[in-house]
Amino acid sequence: MRAGAGARGLYERWQRESNIPLGERMVKARSVTFDSVRARVYLRHAEVGALPRVTGRPRITNDGTLIFGDLVRLRSIVAPIELYVGPGATLRIGDRVHLNSGVTIAALSHVELGDRIEIGPHVTIYDNSFHDLYDRSCQPPSKPVFIEDDVWLAAKCTILPGVRIGRGAVVAANALVTRDVEPFTVVYGVPAQLLTNLDPERFVVRDP
Repeated sequence: MRAGAGARGLYERWQRESNIPLGERMVKARSVTFDSVRARVYLRHAEVGALPRVTGRPRITNDGTLIFGDLVRLRSIVAPIELYVGPGATLRIGDRVHLNSGVTIAALSHVELGDRIEIGPHVTIYDNSFHDLYDRSCQPPSKPVFIEDDVWLAAKCTILPGVRIGRGAVVAANALVTRDVEPFTVVYGVPAQLLTNLDPERFVVRDP
C-alpha cells in the first residue's frame, strides 16, 4: 500500500468535509481509520493501491495474483465477501470499486474488473463452472471474465465464465449473464436479455 498517498487522501477528505459538524467528522474519521486497519490485515497478501477500506470480515484466499486499485471498498456487513484466486490465476480489481456483502468472485484463470464498478449484495462472478456436464469429478477449462469501467451489477446477479460486460452497462437484480453485454445497456432476466439502451452522453463520472 502506498502510505504517503493514503495519508494525503485522508487529509484531503477531512478538508472537503469541513462543513460537517466536528462530532460527525470525528465519527466518520474513526470509521475510516478502522476500515483502513482492517484492509492492512485482510488484504496483506495482495497488491493494493491507496486508501482501501474493509468493513467486516471478508474471506480471501489468494494462491495466485490478487490486485486492488485505489479507493477500493469491501463491505462484509450482512454476509462475508468471498474472493478466491487459484494457483497461477489473476484477479484484478480496479480503482474505486465497491463490493457489497455476500459478493463471491472465483478466478481459476483470469477475472478482471475495471474502474468505478458497483457490485451489489450476493453477486457471483466465476471464470469456471467447476464440474464437467458428464464427468462431475473433472473441471472444465476456465474462460476469462472481463467487466469494464462504470458497470453496475445489481443484487444477486450471476456472471458466468467467458463473459465480457461493456462499459457503463447495468445488470439487473437476479439476472443470469451467459453472454457478452454491450456497453451502456441494461439487461435483465434468466438468461439476461436487453431491456433498454442508455445514453452515453448523459453519463457522469465524479471525482472521489
